[in-house]
Amino acid sequence: MLDAVTREAAELAGPEHWQTGQLSSAHLTVRALEPRREHLPADDPVVARYQSALHRATTRAQWPIGFRVTGLTLTPGTVMACAEPLDPAADTFSDHVTHELGPDAWYETERRDIWYLNLLHFTGAITAPDALIKWVTDHRTTPLGTVDIEAPELVRSEYQPDPRPHMRPVRIPG
Repeated sequence: MLDAVTREAAELAGPEHWQTGQLSSAHLTVRALEPRREHLPADDPVVARYQSALHRATTRAQWPIGFRVTGLTLTPGTVMACAEPLDPAADTFSDHVTHELGPDAWYETERRDIWYLNLLHFTGAITAPDALIKWVTDHRTTPLGTVDIEAPELVRSEYQPDPRPHMRPVRIPG
């Protein structure tokens, strides 16, 4: 379902935008840990601390964590699918991650007040801005199904030009 909605958004926005909501790319972000780094050494001590904190937080949480995808919203940089946790487990897990990160939680200091999946990241001019705004408005409360997260992963985003341009989450081993 999210792949089809991503394709519709891309038709209105233009083909050069990153279609991050496509199959094998859509994801929920609990928190960003730092600005993107081009090179990430395999033995990076900060990444090892992130992995350790994620592992500890994961063992304290109840899995799977479910979300209801409730409709679309538009920001200056993206088209997003809004997600509502089915129970308090998502926010509890987010709190566990923050606690376990300790001083490494410096990059995002506030708990996110919205859960979402980015469907389309804008990379330039939008082909049909008025049509895109109307389309998102028309789908603001369109139910898009549920998502069950079986376990979290520490990932980084990498640009992939094919099959449609997108930022794909790539698991960081650890």
